[in-house]
Amino acid sequence: MINELHHRHDPIPEDLNERVQFVLELEAELDARVARVSRAGELVSMRGDAELAVSQGDPASVTFDCETVTVMVTPRPSAPGGLRLDGWIGPEGIYEVELRSPEGSRRAATDESGRFALEGVPEGQMLQLVIRPEQALQRIGLPAVVVTPAVRL
Repeated sequence: MINELHHRHDPIPEDLNERVQFVLELEAELDARVARVSRAGELVSMRGDAELAVSQGDPASVTFDCETVTVMVTPRPSAPGGLRLDGWIGPEGIYEVELRSPEGSRRAATDESGRFALEGVPEGQMLQLVIRPEQALQRIGLPAVVVTPAVRL
């Protein structure tokens, strides 16, 4: 009876496996910094701070930051069921950007000003960015890896 009440009124989150996998992958990164959501613009919280959704299909920027790196992304509608993710990373420089989703990973590189774009981003899935600055930026104090919280765009 109690078990049935728990399943009905407090079910296990559907994305529990994704959250656990995020934590395990993060522990595998030795010098990773976890960025936090510092500004969610017009985003609407769905369940806690880790899940965000674009309200009414309008583009809204999300800003993540840690001690030394700031990442801003703006999702825009693209192909049916997909998004284009325009991003900017500061300080300026070359970064490798990895987008993780349940469908797999895709990569992009920034230009020298820290701008990047990813096409065909799945809409409505949990997504996570992994940012790796070039060696020159690491020598001036940037961490080797910055990981954003998983968000739903």
